Amino acid sequence: MVPDRIARWASALPDAVTSAFFLSVWIAPTWLGASAIRTGMLMMLVEFILLHASAMLGSMLMESEQDPGLRRSRLRAIAALGGFYLLFVAAWSYQFHAWWPLLAFGWLLLGKAWQAFQPLPGEARRQRLQSDWAIGVMAYLAGAFLTVFMPVPRLGMNRAVVADAGLPGGGLWVSQPQTVIAFGAFYFAVLALTKARGTLLKHARGAVQ
Repeated sequence: MVPDRIARWASALPDAVTSAFFLSVWIAPTWLGASAIRTGMLMMLVEFILLHASAMLGSMLMESEQDPGLRRSRLRAIAALGGFYLLFVAAWSYQFHAWWPLLAFGWLLLGKAWQAFQPLPGEARRQRLQSDWAIGVMAYLAGAFLTVFMPVPRLGMNRAVVADAGLPGGGLWVSQPQTVIAFGAFYFAVLALTKARGTLLKHARGAVQ
């Protein structure tokens, strides 16, 4: 159906734009400024938190709908858990001297949990939440594995550009930031493609129960 196809492409658009951002940083980092590399690294750190948060919070939302008597207590629990996750994001914001990850956390979390608010039967929403969570975890692990154990070309990210980015800390993502940027391009491209195709892992099982 055309409306269903439009809805699928609309849900895939944010991830497609994000993947294009990472690809642009990888190919022409100077076009977006030296801070773009730092932004990409922060986005992958925030996404790591969101993979866990979206499953937990999605499960709580589903339970509150099934039992209206639990709604108020579940909403309090959701607020408390969301505040806990925000502590991690706030720490990264402080380390990178940037405030935008706090807004990105809320926006990306809302985008990931949108299925819980869709006018679908409860079981269909649960299955969609489980599938999206499982696909995200598999894509994140696959991207991390590939960019750690396979050589990733620098493309436009030469040593001078990396030095201008002023990345804090240490590790592979700091010494070879092209790995995390390639990781982001791959990860969000997989999410966009699976959402556009309406991919559903019918036997997915995770934290969303």
